Amino acid sequence: MDADDSEEDQQHELIWRKLFDETETVLRDFANRRLIGPNDYWLVDEDWGWNILQVELPLSQAWPALVRELQTLLSRYRDWRIAIRLADRPKGWPGMGVIVAHDGIIDDLKREYFSVEFRGMNFG
Repeated sequence: MDADDSEEDQQHELIWRKLFDETETVLRDFANRRLIGPNDYWLVDEDWGWNILQVELPLSQAWPALVRELQTLLSRYRDWRIAIRLADRPKGWPGMGVIVAHDGIIDDLKREYFSVEFRGMNFG
């Protein structure tokens, strides 16, 4: 490992920590406003060296508002993404979620598994 790699790794860690803390603040705010449960989400606290944070969260009507808030946050971290994975899936449901970037959202929710109230959920 040369000095450039070490400096790049240190820079990554600094950004990861700052984005982690800011994301946790957003999640805590949603919990304080009772839009999500205070113990319903898990912000993965391990940095695997990628420019991505991971959140696990049960399905709720708060997802679109949360995604918009995280997208606003990512406007300051344009090379980073936040992946929200659906937590507490019933047995037999596939993995699914959304990936949030400052300039778009990859929506991989399989709405055919959802109750009617969640099928129309949209992030536009």
